Amino acid sequence: MKKGFTLIELLAVIIILAIVALIATPIILNVIEDARKSAAESEANMIVSGINTNCAIKDMQVQMGVTGASACGATLDVDAIKAMVNLGSASISGSATFSGGQVTAITVISNGYNVTMTGGSWADPSKVS
Repeated sequence: MKKGFTLIELLAVIIILAIVALIATPIILNVIEDARKSAAESEANMIVSGINTNCAIKDMQVQMGVTGASACGATLDVDAIKAMVNLGSASISGSATFSGGQVTAITVISNGYNVTMTGGSWADPSKVS
């Protein structure tokens, strides 16, 4: 009697492994995509937080009469935002609107997603086309 596996047994194991891989692949891909989306949202929140903090500091400097200090305007262009915060791998689409000491509108592009704030509320991120 010979020891070992027959060809049929090996094929059965390969077929079972292929079925498991077919089931697991979409699940893994969805987890990866959700992680990218979540990272984009987090990065957008950090950028807005940095802008809000920087503008609060500028406002305090103006109130204290620091020479050369200027408050944030109602519209912040990309260059002004880049001077305030490190965007890392993210980018800003258009400009940001600043009102009442807070960013009220901005679009951050990060990890293949557009993360948009309008009226002070975040919209669901959309894939960059």
